[in-house]
Amino acid sequence: MSDLFKHIASLIPGPMNMQRHIRKSKLDVIFPFYHAVSDRELPHLKHLYPIRTVQQFKLDLDYMLQYFQPVKMSEYLSGNIPADPNRPPMVLSFDDGLIQCYEDVMPILISRGVPATFFLNNAFIDNMSMFFRFKVSLLVEELGKITPEKKYRAAQLLHCDVREIRSRLMNVNYVEREITDQVADSWGFSYTEYMRREPVYLTSIHIKKMLDEGFEFGSHGIDHPLFALLKRQVTIDHIRSSVEGLRKRYGLDHKYFAFPFTDSGVEDSTIEHLFRNNIIDAGFGTAGLKDDKWPGYFQRIPMELLDKDARTTLRGEINRRRVRILAGSNLTKR
Repeated sequence: MSDLFKHIASLIPGPMNMQRHIRKSKLDVIFPFYHAVSDRELPHLKHLYPIRTVQQFKLDLDYMLQYFQPVKMSEYLSGNIPADPNRPPMVLSFDDGLIQCYEDVMPILISRGVPATFFLNNAFIDNMSMFFRFKVSLLVEELGKITPEKKYRAAQLLHCDVREIRSRLMNVNYVEREITDQVADSWGFSYTEYMRREPVYLTSIHIKKMLDEGFEFGSHGIDHPLFALLKRQVTIDHIRSSVEGLRKRYGLDHKYFAFPFTDSGVEDSTIEHLFRNNIIDAGFGTAGLKDDKWPGYFQRIPMELLDKDARTTLRGEINRRRVRILAGSNLTKR
């Protein structure tokens, strides 16, 4: 569903009784997810999506905790959570393994007794490399500072008009991601130096401390690919390598996998293979409050997509879910 329809649905008021609204939607669990929470401007995220401030995130949590019971991923998957139609489980997660999850998010979660799962990209841990979309945001940020000569060189590399550099950068995809390095080199801009000044990702020390606090971790792919662009066997091998790499590195006793970007375009047979061959214990897409075909596969709710608070976002999701259920169309189609 387009952002416009999501926006319209979020503006439609639900019933005054939120618990009744939840029951009528036949909702028995929610999986909200974020990326970062920060009061600082983060140039590597600035041009990609809105970031919740610390106060905004606290208010989001306070609202969700009124209506949902926060539970660990492993607890929910074990099936031992008592059913409460007035307060369904909430399994909170964060993507991309950003350092703000340790610095800003973890203290809030601990203070409120809220568990969470953090999905990591193997290649980015310890700031060893950077997601190509973060590189894009940094290049867009630099675009207003560079000389006309540098803009011309970028336009040549990107095969576009100088006036189209920003839009061309914003549309760089995973397959052509190396062009972000070529543009940076032509400008004399160093992602390594940026991460030295402004660490982007969790370190292994952070991750181990978070594990000690009882938080859980899962895989988000080695380098955050869009799997719809990759061949089926490449996708399977990539996911297996990512999941097993994290398990061995941090002694994880579970195999959670959240598709980067979206699971749209990934064949059902691929997801079936992941479960059948014990490559994953649980899997996740990003389609909101839709149902799916496998008992261990769930769709999560993007909480930053429209830069709205949790109340508005969840109201829109529940409104759309109820409409889809009435139309018999709430099963995810990839």
